[in-house]
Amino acid sequence: MEVVSSEPAHIEDSVVSTISASIDTSASQISALCDEIEQIADHIVKKRKRESNQDSRSFSAHHNILQTATGTFVRLRLLNRKLHEDKAALAQNVNDMKQLTDDLALLLENKAREVAYIQKEIDSTEKLETIYQTINIIPLDSFLEEAPEEYKQSTNTPHEMMLSRLRYEIKQREM
Repeated sequence: MEVVSSEPAHIEDSVVSTISASIDTSASQISALCDEIEQIADHIVKKRKRESNQDSRSFSAHHNILQTATGTFVRLRLLNRKLHEDKAALAQNVNDMKQLTDDLALLLENKAREVAYIQKEIDSTEKLETIYQTINIIPLDSFLEEAPEEYKQSTNTPHEMMLSRLRYEIKQREM
């Protein structure tokens, strides 16, 4: 039988919290980078409107803006990749927890069926009529009065009492 502890569930909760926090952080960083890209794009549009002819200064300025934008896009792609990896890790974690829940539910259902089966067996055994219930032996009161102490010593349970009465009855019939 497999014993399942509740400890993994606490570990799973902390992992989910960590991944969720990471996703939130990545999302806010992506939002900040998008704002930065929007500012760079606005700057480029304004620059183009001001400068109609491209000279060496304009090329250098555009080149610097392009480098800044490229770095921002690289960071944006890295954050996007990290966001997708965190999302996949969270989905895997949720699936693992679902599997654990399913396993525990199945185990509980199996135990409930075992209990029902055993209870059914107990009930059928209690209803079972045996021959010793119908045999004609000395009554209990007479046994307790007449029987020697050696037969009365092991009479702690009804079963032991019945065995002692039967032994006494056999001894009586042999005489």
